Amino acid sequence: AAGSSMIAWTLLERWRCHRWSSVGAVIGAIVGLVAITPSAGYVTPISACLIGLISVVLVYPSFQVNHGIDDSLDVFPCHGVSGFVGTVLTGFFAKQGGLFYGGGLHLVGVQLFAALAVAIFAASMSMLIYGAMRLCMRIRVSAEDELDGLDEVLHRQSAYTPNKPYGLPGARIDVQADPVGAASRGDEDDLSESSESSGLADDGLIVDHNHTSRSLRVVSTKTV
Repeated sequence: AAGSSMIAWTLLERWRCHRWSSVGAVIGAIVGLVAITPSAGYVTPISACLIGLISVVLVYPSFQVNHGIDDSLDVFPCHGVSGFVGTVLTGFFAKQGGLFYGGGLHLVGVQLFAALAVAIFAASMSMLIYGAMRLCMRIRVSAEDELDGLDEVLHRQSAYTPNKPYGLPGARIDVQADPVGAASRGDEDDLSESSESSGLADDGLIVDHNHTSRSLRVVSTKTV
């Protein structure tokens, strides 16, 4: 299920966005894993692949709608919608009593009723808990704290340290800011001259990052 959903997701992403992405592949695999959970142990491997494929086709549009909702991790479409779809599909693909195995619509109806009941229960209890918490504490941080980063504001820690690259303990990245020009165009000659004028090695790491009207370039790493 995870394999077929990952392939289906990347193909959909390629068709719609004209690109592949590792994040999309991971999300696709997770969607398949969530969808197959209700029917694990009750379906054949081929049915599991079909459930993963169908779940992506049905769940993918919900990710597009979810862009206007404050759900940075896409929890609702990835887990809520995928779980609902997987629960209902169990009624079709279950080896015992499934629609495609001669069991009729009975199990489909049972699974649909169970999915709706769980959705209503989860939504009601979540709203009840959320409402009770709002009476006791502030649920959301301020906009300023969001911009500063919750790692720094709430935990006094930094999850991403720009001056210590991963895999290079004790290393520092020298960052130079220059107007958008050779860096943003990817002009290798200009970048090479800039590195030489700064006394940097030819194999220095160069990374362009455009931000508004300026470009940040990681031109070297030095051990400190």
